Amino acid sequence: AFRKWSTPLNLITDSAYVAGVVERAEASVLRHTSHADLFALLQELVFLLTSRTHPYFVLHVRSHTSLPGFIAEGNRRADMLTLPVQVLPDRIAQAKLSHSFFHQNAGGLKRQFGLTSQQAANIIAVCPDCQKHSFPMAPGGVNP
Repeated sequence: AFRKWSTPLNLITDSAYVAGVVERAEASVLRHTSHADLFALLQELVFLLTSRTHPYFVLHVRSHTSLPGFIAEGNRRADMLTLPVQVLPDRIAQAKLSHSFFHQNAGGLKRQFGLTSQQAANIIAVCPDCQKHSFPMAPGGVNP
């Protein structure tokens, strides 16, 4: 942010570590460390902060709180954007998962998940709990 904007800057972060590093970096003297990449980043931060001509302000906001106010609301929205996306399985996998918990009948599976009668029957046929209660399927036809 300090490299990108040379205008007055408000930096709002939910990382106490980031806020603390930025607050301490401006007037600090760096020692060499064994981690060259970290040293280079801190050196660049110190340079950018000391050479700024416009003011900046760093604010630490506690994350995942239900505090009122526009800053906490903005933080909640940012948190929602970073949540992992969950990919739902296809319809048949959803139906299998649902049936393993609720044990719906074939008609219910067919309506709820848009399955064919055969797909719904196959899900029920392989369910170990439902096999205990099922009757053998007689082929369709005329009753003798």
